[in-house]
Amino acid sequence: MTTYIATDTQFDFAPRPGRILQRELDARAISQAQLAARTGLSPKHINLVIKGTAALSPDVAVTLEEILGVSADTWLHLEAAHQAYGARKERRNALAGFVEWANSFPRQLLIDRKVIDKNDSGPDAVAKLLRFFEVASPTAYGKTWLEPQASYKRSQIHSIDPNLTALWLRLSELHAAGLIANAPTYDSTKLRAAAALLPKLTVNDDVGKAFTKAQELLLDAGVVLVFVPEVPNTRISGVSRWVNGTPMIAVTSRYKALDSLWFTLLHEIAHVALHPKRSTFIDEFKADDDADAQETAANAFAEDHLIPRAYRAQLAAIATVNGIVSLANVLGVSPSLVAGQWAFRTKTWGGPIAKLRRKFDLAELL
Repeated sequence: MTTYIATDTQFDFAPRPGRILQRELDARAISQAQLAARTGLSPKHINLVIKGTAALSPDVAVTLEEILGVSADTWLHLEAAHQAYGARKERRNALAGFVEWANSFPRQLLIDRKVIDKNDSGPDAVAKLLRFFEVASPTAYGKTWLEPQASYKRSQIHSIDPNLTALWLRLSELHAAGLIANAPTYDSTKLRAAAALLPKLTVNDDVGKAFTKAQELLLDAGVVLVFVPEVPNTRISGVSRWVNGTPMIAVTSRYKALDSLWFTLLHEIAHVALHPKRSTFIDEFKADDDADAQETAANAFAEDHLIPRAYRAQLAAIATVNGIVSLANVLGVSPSLVAGQWAFRTKTWGGPIAKLRRKFDLAELL
């Protein structure tokens, strides 16, 4: 029997089903009127299906299967593929209208962070950016990623770019996603116990290994910790937020000082341990920041873990590098932590003691 379509054909393109039906009829020398008579459908309906004005319904597909021997699945696949193709075409036209929104993000930054490819432009870049944020439009992006920022607890006094803040937050979510999916239930007692151990990890000169150990301790308490490089114009040192019921802490390399990194981590732990669930805290940590009660409590928590109150007077009296090193040995922590707290309390950012504040390279945490 002569046939235009193999009955088991699977199409990976999107021709109009009616066009294929017409070619099938031509191959069999069947007119539209004859097909109408055989199927019991009106000639008008057959013509509308062939022109694409009417969709090829499941009932019609089954009827064509019986008359022509081409499976209903094939006809319905053709119809679905054609409709999907049309929808994608319309969607691409819509995406072209969102290019200006996409251009509000620094293109090179999006490429560097692998949000888009260097060859992406126009609608392609828009599509990937929307997919990255898991939204369908700039309006949905605003409701999902920008409006909530108004309720975030942010410890800083500088103006920031909300788009770039959203970008960094999304990057941190994606970086933490695998750990969040398998994290145990949050345990506040274990988290506090882990916090007490963190300062002593700093005696390890290998920052990467110390940070990995911190991740393990926090994960055992049901808290996910990740490091995500800073995005320019966000001024973020760290964030604590709840993602799918799991507390997540993300820190950056802002200031690139070892003591700042561990202070940030302990500060974010405090937000998880002390403050309401579902809140998002974004922190910058500048000496002249505005501070509310929650930020003050988080700072105190971090300070108490780095330098217990019993040693504050001794810290204040230190005037030499040897004094810093001696107190660090007593506490079992890196001299960098003690030097950092000393600098903060004395407001002395230069000199021999300040040089003990070890800088770390971004590569050590990647």
